[in-house]
Amino acid sequence: MKFTGTFTALTFDSAGYESVLNKHMTDWLKQAGREWLYAVLTIVPHWSGASRATFETLAAALGSNVPYSDQQSIVDRRGLGASTGTGSELEIEPSRRRWVMKYQTDLRYLAYNEYNRAVFGQAPGVFSRAGIPNTPYHFQEVGAAAFLEFSRFVTLPSPFAFFKKHRIKI
Repeated sequence: MKFTGTFTALTFDSAGYESVLNKHMTDWLKQAGREWLYAVLTIVPHWSGASRATFETLAAALGSNVPYSDQQSIVDRRGLGASTGTGSELEIEPSRRRWVMKYQTDLRYLAYNEYNRAVFGQAPGVFSRAGIPNTPYHFQEVGAAAFLEFSRFVTLPSPFAFFKKHRIKI
């Protein structure tokens, strides 16, 4: 005796879903990165422009820019800051499931002011103009909080649209 029947099977379009997921995660990373950047720039002052300019490379990768107010110092040091922030980037590696934002600088007085209170006096303990009241900056903590707050509401794209039904006759 021979039985025949029809079954319905599901297949998943993994390439299609991965393409949508990559775009979604890249867009999410850029927006979360902009949130991080905006939070950080509320703390890092513009005096000579060097500290803020360290964020230029990252801002460009995020599709944003770094705003500057009127210069408060005699010397414009934006070039110095921009040259120390060149290791900042977005690392988008969908095949490894990695979407990473990196900020990097070796501008010594920004690093000093991140962790220490700037006071007026003689070097080497002072890397900032006297009168900056908000040191230590702790901009990394503030940026991380903004990044995580934005990320709380991000969801992954639904995979259900990528399932297809197929009839199989036996």
